[in-house]
Amino acid sequence: MAFNGLQPASGPFTLMPGAQMRVIMWYGDPNDNTTGQDQGAQWIMANPLANGQPPTELVVSDHSKILGYSIATITENGPPQYGYDPSSAYYNYGVTVTNWGSSSTSFNIQGGGNT
Repeated sequence: MAFNGLQPASGPFTLMPGAQMRVIMWYGDPNDNTTGQDQGAQWIMANPLANGQPPTELVVSDHSKILGYSIATITENGPPQYGYDPSSAYYNYGVTVTNWGSSSTSFNIQGGGNT
């Protein structure tokens, strides 16, 4: 599944020179129990916006696939025991973006599944 131009509702991401940030994305509505389905391997690329800003280079690294659960249990009487409901599993995808350019830059993300 491909995606292009993903960014926060408030506008594109912005990075100062030499700065880095972790970007996490998922498919669907995060408040919907059916969201976060496993989409297989996903490639995420930082897309610098051609809006009159100086030339830049954005580097992506540390691609990850994150498994989480919306329902967990902890037993408190005695040693803690943790349990997770497999039916509540969801997946997010992450990447670290670093600005190797000499100026601040705005960007969004694009990518999709490795086929």
